[in-house]
Amino acid sequence: MAWKIDETDRKIMEILRENARIANEKLGEKIGLSEPAARRRVANLISRGVIRRFTVDIEEGGAVSALVYLSTSPHASSDKVFRQLKGQDGVGSVWEVSGDMDFALTLAAQDMDALNRRVDELRALDSIRKTKTSIIMKKWK
Repeated sequence: MAWKIDETDRKIMEILRENARIANEKLGEKIGLSEPAARRRVANLISRGVIRRFTVDIEEGGAVSALVYLSTSPHASSDKVFRQLKGQDGVGSVWEVSGDMDFALTLAAQDMDALNRRVDELRALDSIRKTKTSIIMKKWK
């Protein structure tokens, strides 16, 4: 039987996006469920792979962040590129995307000079053909 995400699951995911550390008791109160029911719902979302991980979003004072788009070599597999990217300093989220670029990622550094060095390190990877960088001016959410 196929398992579907219902409105309660959607509410749970929205609350967890805002605060992944919320206690199950508080989560249940917000959506009208008991603590055990809320806990079971979250566990079910995790076991089904809907929730893949919980993360920490850190705001570093004085830091600079960018979105970096990468075009890769035609012979580089996505797995190889991802393995190279995840080992680089400052790389946050990584997405494989459609369009004229192949990957997008977030990149953080303490200042612009450090960010430029990190972009240069990405460009030096054998799988990368081209980069396009956009500095993040303000984070809204």
